[in-house]
Amino acid sequence: MINKDLKVAVLGAGAMGCLFGGLLAEKGLDVILIDVWKEHVDAINNNGLKMDGHGGDRFIKVKATTDTSNLEKVDAIIVMCKATALTPALNSIKNIVGEKTVLMSFQNGIGHEAIMQEIIGKEKVLGGTTTQAANILGPGHIKNHAGLPSWIGEYDKGGMSERVKDVAATFTAYGLETIASENVKKRKWMKLFALTAIGPLSAIFDLNHTELYIDNKEQLTSRALGKQIILETRKVALADGVEVSEDECLDMFNKIVDSKQTNKSSMAFDILYKRKSEIDFISGAVSKIAKGHGIETPLNDLMYKMIKIKEGMFI
Repeated sequence: MINKDLKVAVLGAGAMGCLFGGLLAEKGLDVILIDVWKEHVDAINNNGLKMDGHGGDRFIKVKATTDTSNLEKVDAIIVMCKATALTPALNSIKNIVGEKTVLMSFQNGIGHEAIMQEIIGKEKVLGGTTTQAANILGPGHIKNHAGLPSWIGEYDKGGMSERVKDVAATFTAYGLETIASENVKKRKWMKLFALTAIGPLSAIFDLNHTELYIDNKEQLTSRALGKQIILETRKVALADGVEVSEDECLDMFNKIVDSKQTNKSSMAFDILYKRKSEIDFISGAVSKIAKGHGIETPLNDLMYKMIKIKEGMFI
């Protein structure tokens, strides 16, 4: 059921947080963006959120804040902060979490839900994943690269629930295509397959997706390497109880590459701007889970080490 009165907070108003919150607010949903970047928040409040790219260049009126102490409780919290800031960010917004508030992470990688469950409570945490893409162009200014779907679902027990169906229906009605999933853990792994191939390579070579996998004169080599990384990751997923076919695990990677997006991965921007990346929740998570199952993952191990070497130049 569509709930036009749904109150939504977005924890982390970077590119993706602004994209999700901006699209929902544009259609009239009550949204508040939460972020620590004061210049960014001030620009959004003073001028509106500038969104370029897919859907046309425009300004969107949406509320933003750096201080949640005076905010009322909300119905849904979209978690979009960096994984490295997840724990302090969650602790800072406990006052807006009500009895029936649900939280859903669309962050890159796996392992966020366990942190959210520990801090906020297991029963409040949904799983989420997305194929959307955006990047920051400046304070209060983002670029939307595509109009692709997102998924949410009951993370712990799986299956379908009314609250998942209601949130998905409401988000979709208000401009953010969201599909209710009976197996969101599998969906998150399917996104992870693409992330393990796209994120580190984009960061290592400082190339966007199209440059890396389509325009490159060695595109057959680069796509073959991406596929090899994904198939290695699939072995770990299977060992971890996620039933996924070879075609399924390559599907999201192919869709992202074939959509000819001109954005670099968020990991590439992290390295470019000398920020700690989310590699521990991507290749690092795959390697960690693999070790628990006695599986060797030389490609994911290599991606992890190379990004850590890059981070070692500035962290």
